[in-house]
Order: sequence, then C-alpha cells, then structure tokens
Amino acid sequence: MKKFAILTALVFTLSIISASMVMAQAKPAPAKEPAKAPAKPAPKPAATKEPIKFGAIYCFAGPCYMYSESAIIGIKIAADEINAKGGILGRKVDVVVRDTEMKVDIGARETKDLILREKVDFLIGPCSSGVGLAMQVVHSEYKVVRVATMSNTEGQVVDKFTPYIFQIVPNTYMEGIAATRYLNKKVPTAKKFATINPDYEFGRREFAAFAEEIKRLVPDSEILYEAWPKGGEKDYTAFITAIMAKKPEAVQSSLFGADLIAFTKQAIPYGFFEKTPFIALFDLPVLIALGADAPEGTFAFARGDFFQDPNPKMLEFVEKNRKARGAYPDGWAVQAYDAVYLLKAGIEKAKTTETEAVIKALEGITLDSLRGKFTIRPLDHMGSVPSYQGTIAKDPNYPFKTWKDIVRTPGDQIMRSEQSVREVWKKTGVTR
Repeated sequence: MKKFAILTALVFTLSIISASMVMAQAKPAPAKEPAKAPAKPAPKPAATKEPIKFGAIYCFAGPCYMYSESAIIGIKIAADEINAKGGILGRKVDVVVRDTEMKVDIGARETKDLILREKVDFLIGPCSSGVGLAMQVVHSEYKVVRVATMSNTEGQVVDKFTPYIFQIVPNTYMEGIAATRYLNKKVPTAKKFATINPDYEFGRREFAAFAEEIKRLVPDSEILYEAWPKGGEKDYTAFITAIMAKKPEAVQSSLFGADLIAFTKQAIPYGFFEKTPFIALFDLPVLIALGADAPEGTFAFARGDFFQDPNPKMLEFVEKNRKARGAYPDGWAVQAYDAVYLLKAGIEKAKTTETEAVIKALEGITLDSLRGKFTIRPLDHMGSVPSYQGTIAKDPNYPFKTWKDIVRTPGDQIMRSEQSVREVWKKTGVTR
C-alpha cells in the first residue's frame, strides 16, 4: 500500500512537469532585442609620413664663411614657415647641414654621404664654384637634384650640364656681362683696363665674360694687366702696386667676401679708389665689414641684398631675417630661401618627390620669389634671375653704407642664348 502511494505521487509529479513543458512550448517566443552593431574600433593614428630631407651643403671656410652662414639662415626660415603650414604634401621638411671646407674632395665626399647615409631627397648649395662642379659629378650619378644658390659657375648649366642641376643665382656669364655693362656706362671713355680675379673656376669665368663683353662694347679696348691671387690671399700689396703702375682707366674684379675686404683695406692707403674706377662684389656683408672704409663712389655688383630690390615680399623677409638672426638679409640668405620655395613648388606640381617627376615639373616653372618672378629655362635649367649693380654711397636709413644708382638687370637680358648653349654642348658632348 505504501509503495502504491509513492508510485502514485511520482506519476502525478511527472504529469505536472510534462504539462508545464508542453505549455511552455505552446507560448510564443519572446521578441528578441535587435542585434547591436559591433563597436567601431578606435581610430588608429595616421601613419607618420617620412620627412622630405634637404641636404644644405655649404663652405664654412675662407671667403665663403660669412656667406654660407647667411644661406643656412635663409633655408631654415623657409623650412620653418613651410612646416608651420603643414609641410610639403603633408610631409615635414628636415634640413641636414654639411660643410665642404671649400675643398673639392670634401665636397664630393659629403655629397655622397648625404645621399647614401642621410638619404636626402634634394641638395642645396654650395658656395664655391669649384666645389659645386665636383659635387655635380656625384649627385648626378645618384640622380639627386641640386639647386645652386651661390656657386654660380656657368659650367654647371652649360658645358658640364646634367638634368640634376638647377641654378637660381646669376651665373658667371650673366653676372660678368651685367657688371661690365654697368662699368662701361659709368666710365664710357675707358679703353685701357686691368683685372684682378680669384684664381679658380669662379674668377676665371667672370674674367672671360668681362673680356668678351668689353670687346663688344669697346672694340678697341685693351686689357693691360691680369692679376690672379689665390683664394684666401693675405697680402695684396704686389697686385695693387702692379695695377696702379699700369695706370688703367678702369679695373674689373670679382673678388668677394674676406678677400675683397682684405684687398680694399690694403688698397686704401695707396689712394687706389680715388685714382682708379673699380668694380667688384661689394655686397652687404662686405659693406658691413668695411664700415667707414667702404670706398664711396666705387662700383659694385651683387645678387639680391635687401636694399637692392625693396619689393613687398623682400621687405617682409627683412623682418623675418632680423627676427631670426638680428641682422638685415643679404643676397645669400635671399637666394637660399628662394631655393626651398622653388623645390616646394616643383614637388607640389609633381605631387611627388620622385626625382624625374620633379625635374619635369621644374622645367619652365615660374616662381614669385623675393627677387621678383623668374622662370627656369627648360633647356639648361638656368633661372632668369636678376643681377644687381650700383655705386657705394652713404645711406641715412642704415648704420652702414649701401648703394646709389642701383640697376636691376633682368636675367633674360643677360642669359646666354639657347643657340649659344647648344653650340657649347656640341663641343663638350652634352646631349639634350
């Protein structure tokens, strides 16, 4: 009886459980909540773009020292401005500075190191024309573009041309022609000349341009004496006395920097500048260094010091340079600044830093520079940059002497013709 009661209770319990399960299955399933979209992953930081590297290679020695320091300031001002506005193609500009010591072997070595170890994308510099030609062999081999802002031998873009050089400093032919025309304008009766030029690539080329142009302007002219001091010469006495002994009616020179300062100071006691019309590269750094000794009435040429081209962009740069350096900008800072913006324009036009694309973009490009607009001639990559001439004079606006009777000679008036360039190329084997 007891077993029967237990069995009955068990059957009743199972029946209840079974009924509950049937009822549960009969109820509609509760509506499901809509599935939530998977959470978006946190945005990854944008991949860091490699900087565009400019190798600034200049000559911090001899007469080039003061000029090279100015050039680096100009490059850094431009790079800082560009970086503050987002860089070039969204990439920061980095500047790597090197010194050639004004020696061709060191220039070639440092160029190779900048390309292979630093992996620079572009080069700017140097000061020395001889060093520039040595560098050109190296960077052309590695297909890296260089912009020449100071070394101005015509050889870079004419007889030793390669597609990897762009020149935005008036070359020796342009500068020599313009200076000779100014000298002839100021001393139109002069027929007997003496010359004193540094004995290396730059000086030899400037002399050649003078000799060619003065013969065209004054067919019966005569060069009585040629002086060829080495760069860094300390004693110019023998050259000064030899020139004066010939009694020339005017003297052409391309002495510059520390060499011109030394020559001028040594020539003053001889009354050289009172007796002899003279023209040389009396630019801002030389005028400041000479101070009261800068010979008033002496003729000068240069490449774009601030007072020679006081356009709005130049005057704006004056304030930038004074803020960065505490000094007025000379032509060396101006040209170096322009070089950075030329490369920026080429890269942005090409939309890449790839060498051949940038070369193509730069050919024929016009830059609105600190010296006004100039265009890169596609044939030889020479910029139609101006050259400046004037006469040393006191200036009440500044604590140093500047120039009066300033002439801005446009580049397209003094560039070697394309036909002439091609004729030189036939002799030197350049194919284009």
